[in-house]
Amino acid sequence: MGTSYKGNSKYYRSIGQNVLLVSSKYRYVNGRFGINSPSSGNITRNIASSDPLATAKDFYNKIAFGGKETVYNGGKLNITHMADGSIVTMRTFSSSRDHSPVVEINISGSTHTGGLKEQKIHFVEDKK
Repeated sequence: MGTSYKGNSKYYRSIGQNVLLVSSKYRYVNGRFGINSPSSGNITRNIASSDPLATAKDFYNKIAFGGKETVYNGGKLNITHMADGSIVTMRTFSSSRDHSPVVEINISGSTHTGGLKEQKIHFVEDKK
């Protein structure tokens, strides 16, 4: 029995390999996804959609594709370790006021970021 990688990938992938999978669908400029959060600095980002949880899951599944995932608390916390040493974390709700889903990208130990910068992305309700 072999190792199983997220998304049924046949091999262990780096986060840098997944940047293109995500950047074609989500706003990506200078190594960061989404837009600056109005309440914090450049590291905290927002991506707005009509279904924030579904959008967060889609984003997470693409950026963490081919990693080694551990699921906690009945799926409310997912942590994926990538081949390059980066870590992608998804929480179905954050401690922020709106309790928005959040994906954190930690590249501090990465050997292949693909230009991606460290960031925390909140998936917020589109206010159209």
